[in-house]
Amino acid sequence: MTHEPPVPPDNQSPYPIAEPPHEHPAPLPPVIPSAERADPPRALLIGGAIAAAGLAAIGGLAAVLLRRRSGRSSPAKRGRKR
Repeated sequence: MTHEPPVPPDNQSPYPIAEPPHEHPAPLPPVIPSAERADPPRALLIGGAIAAAGLAAIGGLAAVLLRRRSGRSSPAKRGRKR
């Protein structure tokens, strides 16, 4: 079956058969490291320190609340009268 059926000239494919010609952009200049790129690790350290302080504060608050709760529920203190 080497024969292709005839195709009318008005019957164009909706998809291009070949890529149309286009211009290639100029290559990008090489990236030169700058002093500004040294800031993100420092910002990361500061953010980590802030997060650690927040976790410590939450842990301290939880300890205080649990200590209060355990103090109220002890049987020895319940039976005492003032």
